[in-house]
Amino acid sequence: MDRKKLNEIRRKYEDFASKYDLVVSPIELLLVARLRKSLLKNAKGEVLEVGIGTGRNLKYYPQNYKITGIDLTPAMLDISRRKSAKLGRKVELRVMDAQKLKFARNKFNTVIDTLGLCTYPNPLKALKEMKRVCRKNGKILLLEHGISSNNIIRKLQKRRERTHYEKLACHLMRDPKELAKKAGLKILSCKRKFFGIFYLIEAMP
Repeated sequence: MDRKKLNEIRRKYEDFASKYDLVVSPIELLLVARLRKSLLKNAKGEVLEVGIGTGRNLKYYPQNYKITGIDLTPAMLDISRRKSAKLGRKVELRVMDAQKLKFARNKFNTVIDTLGLCTYPNPLKALKEMKRVCRKNGKILLLEHGISSNNIIRKLQKRRERTHYEKLACHLMRDPKELAKKAGLKILSCKRKFFGIFYLIEAMP
């Protein structure tokens, strides 16, 4: 079942890749860019970015960081590759399933996922893989959207869940904090922004 869903997600984002940055620009300017900066200041050492997409985080990393980025969709990675070249950054980019990372245990100092848990067919598998490849004293940093703390917005999310998923393979009703707990992560902090829709989570394996 996961394979069928993965192929569906890949197809959707292959089609959407060229429009992605333009579509998300308004919310990026209003809020998400600030959240990215706030999250990534906690990164250090050898970094794995899971679901790197079009590379919207790349400009926020210090130049001396060694960054590996993975994504399911080659077209998204092509855009990341162009951005990293423009920034003069050397980034290793690989096509890979977040639920089955092809890296050794304890390889990375920091593992980052931004706005990816909403799309993974099995987000618990993805989080457990992030935990596996992160060093024991490392950090797992998540910027995710999910179920709102506001009753009215939560009802709207529930109403839009199916339509939104069919369009973008993106779930609106997942709870990133609860998923992180179920995956066995040690949550150091969790901040929620914009009616509780966006979650900033700092955790350890």
